[in-house]
Amino acid sequence: MSKECCNIQAVIQEFYDYLKHYILKKVQDPVIAEDLVQEVMLQLVLAHQKSTQVQHLKAWLFQLTRNTIYDYFKKHQISYREDELFTEEVDEDTEVLAVADYIVPMLSLLPEKYALPLRLSDIDGLPQKAVAQQLKLGLSATKMRIQRGRQQLKELFVSCCNLHYDAQGNIVSCTIKEHCQPLHDIQQELQKHSF
Repeated sequence: MSKECCNIQAVIQEFYDYLKHYILKKVQDPVIAEDLVQEVMLQLVLAHQKSTQVQHLKAWLFQLTRNTIYDYFKKHQISYREDELFTEEVDEDTEVLAVADYIVPMLSLLPEKYALPLRLSDIDGLPQKAVAQQLKLGLSATKMRIQRGRQQLKELFVSCCNLHYDAQGNIVSCTIKEHCQPLHDIQQELQKHSF
């Protein structure tokens, strides 16, 4: 990863929340998840400073994250099923990562009153009650906005994205249809970080 290839701050901003959410699913502790994602980001910065050659940034970051979780479990003698933690979910999470690249930027194309509750709930992982409190809304209004945001996001995704699958039916890439100009801009920005 050469110093000229990318803005390291932009890469950190792009992947921080997603990787933290992934780690949290594995360790079930927000404080530990925060510590581990910071460790991953530190390793990213060190690799950037050393101009480490990285072919596929997302795959490299994802592998680094899995290794960090593994090291944490090993150090603290936490039992886990290796096939569950690292084998079965690799394809699933790699697929989610490829599609998630577009989901978060697509939120910016939704009306704010739907995008913000949806981001807090589905991306940041807050319980809907906490989202309601943070936005000073009733719980039923919050649930309605999250549901409506999900529906609008799904409609946007279906109308603007061509999904490409491998022989096993896994999503391998996503391209933006020509009539969705704002998403073309998002796709070009994402491709700057994929090498």
